[in-house]
Amino acid sequence: MSQIRSIVFDLDGTLYVSDQIADEIWTAACDLVAGSRGLSREAGREVLACAKRRLAETLEAEPTLTRTCIELGIEVSDFHRALQKRVRPEAYLDHDPVLYALLDSLRDRCDLFLYTNNSLPLTQKILALLGVDGMFRRLYTIEFSWRPKPDVETMEQILEDIGGPPESFLFVGDRQKVDLKIAEEAGIPTLLVRETADLLQIHKMMGVIP
Repeated sequence: MSQIRSIVFDLDGTLYVSDQIADEIWTAACDLVAGSRGLSREAGREVLACAKRRLAETLEAEPTLTRTCIELGIEVSDFHRALQKRVRPEAYLDHDPVLYALLDSLRDRCDLFLYTNNSLPLTQKILALLGVDGMFRRLYTIEFSWRPKPDVETMEQILEDIGGPPESFLFVGDRQKVDLKIAEEAGIPTLLVRETADLLQIHKMMGVIP
């Protein structure tokens, strides 16, 4: 772990957890599907849920909502424009001094990056609300490649953009098959977290705290 120079964090479910925001994202997706097909919200919800189940069987993993919308013929850019209009993280998130302290203590040792399926405007808003918007050297949002996680080509582009051998990276996320699987297959260290407090594992791994 002493070789790590770049830590790449996921956002949703990793740096914060909010069931309310997740519900708003799901509802916005349901309404988008319904509107594109002339259906009621409830019918759109059922179409989206069925598509997600089918895709899960095909992928043998839980698909992201972005990928599910693509499966239904929704443009990625349209989906994220809808989220920007509908999702209100300001109603649920506040400054997180513990998260700030955790990330700030890592910046002395590593460069911090963010890799998320969210759009840049929504990502910037969430980070500002959490009080950690100045922590990251670069934000890799959906606009970077317009291909949602997990995506091998996008991952390779990010690794090349940051630079360094596989052992110099650490990928951190809350979904094994979405956030971490491709990195693991490339021989990159990973850390699965379930809540913000789990980020302390990074400090223990790197010897920041005993």
